[in-house]
Amino acid sequence: MIKTILITDDNVLDNAILRNYLYNQRVNLITALNGREALELVESRNVDLIILDMVMPVLDGFEFLKIFSKTQLYKEIPIIVASSLDDARDIEKILNYKIYDYVIKPLDHINRLILVNKIKNALRYRQTLSELKKANRIINKMADKV
Repeated sequence: MIKTILITDDNVLDNAILRNYLYNQRVNLITALNGREALELVESRNVDLIILDMVMPVLDGFEFLKIFSKTQLYKEIPIIVASSLDDARDIEKILNYKIYDYVIKPLDHINRLILVNKIKNALRYRQTLSELKKANRIINKMADKV
């Protein structure tokens, strides 16, 4: 099954570069230019992974995380933050949201390769969570019959 990745970044060039790097990864890519658009897409689409910039207009990454962390999907969809924020206080604040991973922009060649690897790992993590949830439903049904 093809996985869907939501890229949330107001920088159209960064979106294009990332899309280019993920082109051969057999994934469906959707984009949002701010956190509000991202929230709408997560509610209306089956998203397997979110790549999130923190500095955006309308609704920034911090506000997105604050709102999204209150939903059930927050526990199921891994988030990789790709941001230019490199101050220790900002990174600590971001990591307190229990995101899947973090990569610092700009996405030079090495950081893009690292990000693609993190994306592959996050999608495997998401698949494992999904399989575990399915197995738990089966076990619960069997327990109800006993």
